[in-house]
Amino acid sequence: MSTKEKKQRGYGIIEPPIYEELNWDMELIMSCLEFIRTKLPELFSEFPQGVKYELIPLENPFGEAYPVIGLYSDNPKDLEKLPEFLDLDEQVGIWLNEIGIESIKKESKKIKTMNWETLKNRKPE
Repeated sequence: MSTKEKKQRGYGIIEPPIYEELNWDMELIMSCLEFIRTKLPELFSEFPQGVKYELIPLENPFGEAYPVIGLYSDNPKDLEKLPEFLDLDEQVGIWLNEIGIESIKKESKKIKTMNWETLKNRKPE
């Protein structure tokens, strides 16, 4: 398959319930999402090993795009084994409530990640 024929990657989406609590501060959201992203393989240890997590911009038909965590796999059968969007969000929300937003903010300060402008302008794979 040539580069032009390569299909765009599809994603499962996780939107952790942090945006309002972080006052839509995109740089803080980016670092918190990156911290959360690094913890998801532990949280979802039952997922197939081929599942990967990355930050992606999500287009919003009602406003500006915003960052979310995208789940993908090169093996479509892996994605079929994942819970539905709402179930993923619920599991992540429960975990976030257990550790607390302040802990996430503290841990996120130790993490380097790209800024929102860079992610927003990145070409999709």
